[in-house]
Amino acid sequence: MSTSDAFSYLLIWSLIGCVLFSFFVLIAFRTGLVYTARKEDGTLKNRIPLKGILAMTIIPIGLFGLDLVSNYFGWVKKGFPLDFWPIFLLNYGVYVILFVYDTLIIDGFVISVWHPTFLRIPAAMGKESMKKHILISLLVGFILGAILTLAGTSLSFLLWMKAE
Repeated sequence: MSTSDAFSYLLIWSLIGCVLFSFFVLIAFRTGLVYTARKEDGTLKNRIPLKGILAMTIIPIGLFGLDLVSNYFGWVKKGFPLDFWPIFLLNYGVYVILFVYDTLIIDGFVISVWHPTFLRIPAAMGKESMKKHILISLLVGFILGAILTLAGTSLSFLLWMKAE
């Protein structure tokens, strides 16, 4: 695998992830799905109903699935022999790009500053509530992302990329 292969992988799968995540955000806000687990100011409810818990699992399941799909189509189908740690680092790179996209673009700009009417964002969800959300996300996002990436990479490795 060359450096250009790695950058290509990061670019392609990050773009796919960002587009898919953008569609999810659009659907979640337009349908009100986001409020099954959150109050109108964007903070988590004290008691999250089962529907809210299920809604919150969509993102980690999607990220896990993206790891599997990107590993299969990005490496396995192309015949690249890779070891576990390079796959993990590239997958974590994709995760970090998606995390930064979510934190800076979606939360920091779209929801906090732009506040587009087509997303039906309540007035209570503004700069102050998003600032709190972003700070909490930064505290846990990189660690939880590493754990999730470790799980996706491990399953990919076990399924398709065992060292011979």
